[in-house]
Amino acid sequence: MFPTFDQRTLAGLVQDEFADRGERPEAIAERRAEYARDLLLALDEDIRPPSITTDGARSILQRLSEAAEIDIAHPKHDYLAPHGGRRGMGEVLVRAFGYTVAARYLDNSEEMVRERYSHIEAGELGDVATKALEEIDHIGSRPRVE
Repeated sequence: MFPTFDQRTLAGLVQDEFADRGERPEAIAERRAEYARDLLLALDEDIRPPSITTDGARSILQRLSEAAEIDIAHPKHDYLAPHGGRRGMGEVLVRAFGYTVAARYLDNSEEMVRERYSHIEAGELGDVATKALEEIDHIGSRPRVE
């Protein structure tokens, strides 16, 4: 879901990709020296970085949770977990683009996404009902004109 920013991983990826393209080690080193980060070179050359590993995501989230002094009351861990981030991103996608797009992005079936994020549709239906009641109340309070 998220690309890795691990420098060792990106360096190996760039070197391997250019070697597969027939570039010599000296030419690869020159190309890499033109960029501040291998990620930037990879992006310019349409080399797709692999997704961050679960362990990598956990490590980042642990550091961020500590730095932000977030107090997590969870029986298994004391930091924001990758699963929570995925759930949060899923909710954003469903709200912004609907279940079909979210399912494709999350690599799940639409049925599974609808089940996991059913609270969104229930909330939206509740909002529609509230708005309808407010509208009826507003209409009912108007003086009749005959």
